[in-house]
Amino acid sequence: MKASALRLGWLLFAIALALRATWILWRWTTDGADFSYDDELLHWQLADHLVHDGTLISDDGRYAARMPIYPLFLALFAWIGQAGVLLARLVQAILGAATAGLAYRLGAAAGGRRAGIAASLLICFDPFGVFFSNLLLTEVLFTLVAVGLVACAWRWLARSGGCRWSLTGLALLGPAAIMTRASAAAWIPLLWALLAALVPKRRRNVPRLLLCPIALIVLLLPWGLRNKATLGSYAWLSANGGVTLYDAQGPQADGSSDQSFLAELPELRGLDEVTLDRTLQQMAIDEMSRDPWNVLRLAGVKFLRTWSLTPHVEEHRTGAAAWACAIYTLAVLIAGLIGGAGSLFRRSMQRFRQYHALLWLPIICFTLLHCVYIGSVRYRVPLMPFLALAAATTVCRVETAPPPPGRGPST
Repeated sequence: MKASALRLGWLLFAIALALRATWILWRWTTDGADFSYDDELLHWQLADHLVHDGTLISDDGRYAARMPIYPLFLALFAWIGQAGVLLARLVQAILGAATAGLAYRLGAAAGGRRAGIAASLLICFDPFGVFFSNLLLTEVLFTLVAVGLVACAWRWLARSGGCRWSLTGLALLGPAAIMTRASAAAWIPLLWALLAALVPKRRRNVPRLLLCPIALIVLLLPWGLRNKATLGSYAWLSANGGVTLYDAQGPQADGSSDQSFLAELPELRGLDEVTLDRTLQQMAIDEMSRDPWNVLRLAGVKFLRTWSLTPHVEEHRTGAAAWACAIYTLAVLIAGLIGGAGSLFRRSMQRFRQYHALLWLPIICFTLLHCVYIGSVRYRVPLMPFLALAAATTVCRVETAPPPPGRGPST
């Protein structure tokens, strides 16, 4: 990489880090180590028990309440106590800034320097990205892993399957995404299939992609065996999927999350973790079968919740923060759609079409998934960098093809 491009990348990283760290430190002066959401508390409980008891378990005795990577990440800080909460948040600020830096390299590799700068700046100033850096939720870590995965996919595809480092990244980051957030299991196989369809010289390159599912099995195996030993079930994707599905599709469902039914339904009392999850999953499926029209109605509600221009939390729904969120989201959505449409209608832009296919696959996949499960602005936070990268292609010099990998600003 040229020295000027390297300096620019670090400058963009510094801007993103300054914004996130400032927000975290300001919130620390008002809230300290308090948690705003139940999931934050759960993640910290898992990390705390892992550090002090050697067991990944929640306070209420659940062994597979969440996938393991994020609690393992928090365990690096849980031994410090309350100060560890601040340190974990500041490290998340670094991870969020690294996402902006990585997006600069990816955008520049695919569409030139201007596209890289535009994408990175959009991510730097993403109000939701800044806000979530202060929350001990999976969003920040998962976003970095997801963008890194797409960067590896693009590089591997642009090099016609001849980049071993990119294939290694694909093989490692795919399992990392799933072990951070179980819902990624709906995206990763589709990404493999898309790469297999797009890569040139398929007879030689498609077999190389088999390394990815093999790596997934190998890396998930310790988690599954541990769950089998403690719970009697492999629980590959945690023991929370059925609970979440019933939350989203039960008779009480309104598109948001409210798990008070766990204490209200008498048939759930006394069930172990795995049986509870399976029972609620079947109850949700039965409810969906009885009233498919309600499933469609809820899907519309969840779509609007996921892509709401403003946060759902009451204290953030009005005022300057709400306006900033709305303007940012609307601008990036429109620019992203224009960038995607532009790649479709230019015959000479095959590489851009492939690039946009990689960007839009997770956006579409997770949007549809959360039309079935809970819909919330939270679940679209990791999608915003892909939308920013798509939006940035509107400033590319589209009359020429993107620079070949290895000769552009990203190398």
